[in-house]
Amino acid sequence: MLDITKDNWSEVSSSASTQFIFVHTPFCATCQLAEKMLSILEQADQTQAFFRMNASFFPEFMQDNKVESVPALLKVESGVVLDRLYAFESVTKLHDILAEWKKQSISQ
Repeated sequence: MLDITKDNWSEVSSSASTQFIFVHTPFCATCQLAEKMLSILEQADQTQAFFRMNASFFPEFMQDNKVESVPALLKVESGVVLDRLYAFESVTKLHDILAEWKKQSISQ
């Protein structure tokens, strides 16, 4: 997972390609479990990369994009949140949702 920092945020947010951003807070136990699930997906598919955003450092982004809770997985293009997921039920479910999001991006 690639960490989003204040230094690289403008580069990440201006990218026209589809980005998947995992929003978390460091002491959230559910976030830690969700991150492990995403790590499994990254290991299974070496072409899949997620960005990791600490919600505490990006309050404006959280408010502007109406991110309601953590953990959250966001599908972002050109800085615009197109889709979001809050329920990290299983690795299989995450895989299926990501496949659907990717298919949507290709067909647009």
